[in-house]
Amino acid sequence: MIVDIASAYSFHQLGERANQEDSRYPDTDTLDIHTPVYVVCDGVGGSDKGEVASSTVCKSIGEFLMSHKNTDRFTDEDFSEVLQYAYSGLNKVSDATNRGMGTTMTFLLFHTGGALAAHIGDSRIYQIRPNEGIMYRSEDHSLVNALLRSGNITPEEVKNHPQSNIITRCMSADDGTRQQDDATVVNLRDIAPDDYFLLCTDGVTGMVEDEELIELYSSDKTDEEKRDILAEKCRSSSDNNTAIQIRVGMVTVDVEPETEEETSESDQSRVETQKIQSKDDSVHELSARTEKQSKIISFIKNLFK
Repeated sequence: MIVDIASAYSFHQLGERANQEDSRYPDTDTLDIHTPVYVVCDGVGGSDKGEVASSTVCKSIGEFLMSHKNTDRFTDEDFSEVLQYAYSGLNKVSDATNRGMGTTMTFLLFHTGGALAAHIGDSRIYQIRPNEGIMYRSEDHSLVNALLRSGNITPEEVKNHPQSNIITRCMSADDGTRQQDDATVVNLRDIAPDDYFLLCTDGVTGMVEDEELIELYSSDKTDEEKRDILAEKCRSSSDNNTAIQIRVGMVTVDVEPETEEETSESDQSRVETQKIQSKDDSVHELSARTEKQSKIISFIKNLFK
């Protein structure tokens, strides 16, 4: 499968905050459609320099995957190595002045198996199909979401809950007191032309309801106009607000021959462009692989080449 990107736009706004703790990769409002990887982070820690954590994670992931192409295979094991590289980046910049810093993380990468989406914290990933609805939405790692899932609060109580800013996972430097938080990962294969993917911080999700997103991305506005409408809606947010909006273009699928007759006619796979019906919705948790584990796996791979 090859997923081409038709357009990619972003915004990065202060909201009503004095300092910017959100970060994004790539760090531009109009993105190169050949970029296969996108990251949005929201720094936590306030005076402990959350902006250092968010920018470090974005830059580390971008640096690690700079040469990746969406025609390359990308596995859970590959993502674990990316995550470890980002955690190592945090450890390198950690010192006495920013010991309590941390960041949320959302990650999206297109590859031959579809799109690998991963997150830590309450920044969010959406896959929206115009005129159909939300195909995928990440589950926030937050206290209010845990309370909602356990039935202790109602959906109406979530938005104005006094502890809505408490997250249950984040990426932080190793201070010897806690383990690295895992990422929730899903590989999305039900991808169709004109699907939208949206990565955003809680400064966006706190301002826009799911129904508004479906309406916006089902409208006949241009992609740039859709970005601008969402940005304007979030401009007065009490928090920093950042989003990356990606629209899928062509989706090319390798189709295996179905009969022996077809196989005899050609020993090559036919290539067709179509809507993908298969979907791998097995959401799972992944931890960062340690350097020792990476070396062992690399040794095994080389041994059996």
